[in-house]
Amino acid sequence: MATSVLPSMSTTWYNTTSNVTWPDYQNNNTQKTDSWTSNILPELLARFLPTILFAVPANLTIIIIILCNKNLRTQTFFLGILSISAFDLIYCVFALPINIDHYVTWGRWRHGNVICFIYIILINSKIYTTALMITALSAERLLTKLRSVAVVSDRMTRILSKVMVAMPWCFFVLFTVLCVLIKHDEMTRENYLHETYCLFMAEQTFHMPYVVVAFHIPLCLLVLGPVVMIVMYKCKKSDWDRLSSGTQETESLFMSTLCVWIVSFVYLVFCTPMTVCMTEIILCIRNRSTRCPTINFYKNAYTVSLLPCAIMPYLWILTLEIRAILAPLKERARKLVATPDGTRITLSSLRHRVSADDKEILH
Repeated sequence: MATSVLPSMSTTWYNTTSNVTWPDYQNNNTQKTDSWTSNILPELLARFLPTILFAVPANLTIIIIILCNKNLRTQTFFLGILSISAFDLIYCVFALPINIDHYVTWGRWRHGNVICFIYIILINSKIYTTALMITALSAERLLTKLRSVAVVSDRMTRILSKVMVAMPWCFFVLFTVLCVLIKHDEMTRENYLHETYCLFMAEQTFHMPYVVVAFHIPLCLLVLGPVVMIVMYKCKKSDWDRLSSGTQETESLFMSTLCVWIVSFVYLVFCTPMTVCMTEIILCIRNRSTRCPTINFYKNAYTVSLLPCAIMPYLWILTLEIRAILAPLKERARKLVATPDGTRITLSSLRHRVSADDKEILH
């Protein structure tokens, strides 16, 4: 599976009996046979391939819809959706295939330093970057609501919205710079790493801060965003109703806000197991907990954390603007499966037609 932040090589690995734990499992994988590879490859494909097959076309469709529509690509909210879809697309196209290859050929990294840098950055930044992007969308929807009731000026709303949507990318760039510096220093000191493994090694002092910054805080912000919005809606409802007597909240704003809340909930649910797993791994390595997660728990948690890549593109269809663009395509598809007289072709009608043709042949 993916290799996130790891302890120093000098750390004593912890062991279990039947259910081997994740660090020990990765350490023992250096001695593998061809039969092991043939056995593990179907499992990896079963875990990753469905996500890739669903996520790539879905995210690509969302990207094309936004880029090809001038109205959407000039709105900050849809630029945020574009960022999430682009990041997930890159992750599924680049990181997951390399993840499979790295796991199967563990101990024989064959893609060079540059690919290793990119791979490590994507693997370690996936959860927190997407979580921050979704949180930024929640804040953008709140600003849009404030603008609709004349609490915040249009100019201020546009500036703040763009800043919020850009902030996750700023954090991503900052992490990229730090990761490259740490990895370059690490390769200088231990030359064997880039020839055998592609890992992000870190001293034990930084284990827990990494988990808190990369997992705990972003997921907490996912909860905080919708909660703040709901509280403000409840507390300021009377004032907003009075201020917006002639400017009712549009259905578009309502549906886009509801969409962001649903996406936040889905992402939180699917990424929480991975957060719990990484926390238990670090606590166990530091001998602060006796609960050491098994490799199966890690595999399942990581697999589940990938599912939002394939689910979220379909949730963006809840927005009225994207539905309006897809409506003509839906109508065109409906015409393709309709008969010349306008009736829709169904499975039962096809069966009836086949049975009727059979009777004519018999006669």
